[in-house]
Amino acid sequence: MSRAALLTLAVFWGMSLGACTKQGFLAAPKADGEVAEKIGGFSSDTHFLLEPTGDAEGLLGRQVRVTSAGAWTIADERAPGCEVRVKESSSSYKKKYRVGLGDLTAFAGGYKDMLKLEARYGRSVEAEYQIQNVKTLTADTEGPCGEVIVKSVRVGSGFRKLVRSAEGAAKGRAGKAGLGVEGGREAATEALDSMEWGDPQAYAFSYDRVAQQKQLDLWVKMPEKLVDGERVYFEFSTNETAYLIAIVLEESGVGDVLYPNDAVPLPTVKGKSNLVLPSPDEKKMAAHLRDPETAALETLVVYAFTHREDFDRFKPAAMGAGEGLAYAEKLEKALSQVPISRWSRVTKSYEIVPKDGE
Repeated sequence: MSRAALLTLAVFWGMSLGACTKQGFLAAPKADGEVAEKIGGFSSDTHFLLEPTGDAEGLLGRQVRVTSAGAWTIADERAPGCEVRVKESSSSYKKKYRVGLGDLTAFAGGYKDMLKLEARYGRSVEAEYQIQNVKTLTADTEGPCGEVIVKSVRVGSGFRKLVRSAEGAAKGRAGKAGLGVEGGREAATEALDSMEWGDPQAYAFSYDRVAQQKQLDLWVKMPEKLVDGERVYFEFSTNETAYLIAIVLEESGVGDVLYPNDAVPLPTVKGKSNLVLPSPDEKKMAAHLRDPETAALETLVVYAFTHREDFDRFKPAAMGAGEGLAYAEKLEKALSQVPISRWSRVTKSYEIVPKDGE
């Protein structure tokens, strides 16, 4: 790609791209329509969908792609040969919830929407739910359903609003026009999006780890804030040897693939060790603002694969500038065919600020 083309994070070289699990059923919480219960941190059995689905029974038994860094996805359909028997129990109550963006789950086909949200707003976004729950569905499964599957779902009608704190709203350039600012108990919030559904639909789920496979853990270290022109380094570590694909996205969702590239065609993290990029063989990488007076948000998306053949299969071929988001969407769908023990994903949002301060 051309120098800094379509990337706020400027890469100063010419690049061409080469060929303790929670288990069990959901229990209805005590009805409390006034207090917002904060769910998150993966300490809860309950995981909320970015958007509800009317196919509540069809959700049961599908594979869940979990990562320690959040932003989970659910397969768009059950694995071939997976059979499900559904148990239904009435469970009527009203409840409010607040859920962090990283704790929301999308369907594989809708991961692009979640990634665009994070690229534009970072993880300051939360979802506020008002739910009238009516029932809980649980599954007994047989056959090759997958390593981690949807075990039960909550079904109800309700309202969901995406908001971010006023502090988060002050950062970056995107998303300012036409958005209302509301007061709340904790802090002023900026409303980003809302939806309401009157017919009962599945809005949350619990999962079960059927096969106790060793999970690939991936960690990425980098500053949460960079100054325009500051040198950039990424530190990657895993619990076993893995091969990396890294994508960077701007607030608009436009982005490109950073790794692999000509200088580092096979980014490899040795098990229980670190990999720092750019490598000594690469030219320097630095943060760069399109507008030197306006701060910007960016998101780094990193995929790790334990099997070289998976990396070779999914690594990006030559593509046009700005196609990183579309590539990530296709990759997420294709990964439904790969056991979750063989790959992992991490997203990291960071801010680039002008040299003269915030």
